[in-house]
Amino acid sequence: MTAFVLAALALAVLAALFLAWPLLRRRPDAPSAPIAAALAVLALIIASAALYRLIGERAWPELAAAGAGNATIAELAHHLEGAPQDQAGWLSLGAAYSSIGQYALALRAYERANRLTPGGSAAALAGMGEAMLLTGDSARAEQASALIERALQLDAQSPKALFYGAIIAYRQGRLEVARERFSAMLALSPPENVRAALQKQIDEIDARQHPVLDAATAIHLHVTLSAALAGKVPANASLFVFVRSPDGGPPLAAKRSPASLPQDVALSAADSMIAGRALTPGQSVSVIARISTSGSPLPLPGDLYGQIDTVAGKSGPRALQIDRLSP
Repeated sequence: MTAFVLAALALAVLAALFLAWPLLRRRPDAPSAPIAAALAVLALIIASAALYRLIGERAWPELAAAGAGNATIAELAHHLEGAPQDQAGWLSLGAAYSSIGQYALALRAYERANRLTPGGSAAALAGMGEAMLLTGDSARAEQASALIERALQLDAQSPKALFYGAIIAYRQGRLEVARERFSAMLALSPPENVRAALQKQIDEIDARQHPVLDAATAIHLHVTLSAALAGKVPANASLFVFVRSPDGGPPLAAKRSPASLPQDVALSAADSMIAGRALTPGQSVSVIARISTSGSPLPLPGDLYGQIDTVAGKSGPRALQIDRLSP
């Protein structure tokens, strides 16, 4: 494995989760950032070297037997014209298209492979989910997530499905699920550099799940819901609370919890989402509490939210009422 591969690998996994959150967040009054666009940026990092090989190699294990392991895209396409029932060939073609960024074509190839397997192919489903996420069509992000989950039901050890499933779970705030999937990747005996990077992400999730409140930057909130919006909270909704600098940029801190209100929430520098970007004592900030109707951290029309300005480390709880409806 070359030095470039190793360097790209380390950057891939270490950057992945740090990039996911700021790319998928915005202010309530700002244009939404497409899920697929964020994941496309993420995938440009993760798909470039050894990690992509790790998450992709098992998708077409029969490829060598099919005699197409080193075939060009043109050769594969020509081969499949005469052998349209060659599932391994379609999987290989999908992987080849993905490797050059032709995700729409990759999706077609993976769909052909999937149709050749009664009950579905984990490798094809994972490839379809990956391609959908990377085409840039945010309307298909939910469908892509469902395909990844189906792939994991069929093959709980699919590296590609585990990786994308972990990233999606992390983006949705399902940290325990993300941790389980990164841990499952560790159990597949990846190269040492991959192992170290995955362990780094597991450690980061552990730190997020059990942060120690930093009293010097603590913000104590009592979050309530206005009576006018009381009937608009769906079942199983999530409450996201995050802290932003007046200068903009990614959140300085964030937390997710079930949307049971009223609720006391405390945030501090220990809840930082990005290394090197955290609350500082006495910093003036804005705090936004949002009830997500979709369970996603990406704001959507119909979400309920409220916002206040405060100072990090200021003593005493602050009242934050959710009293607005996202258009």
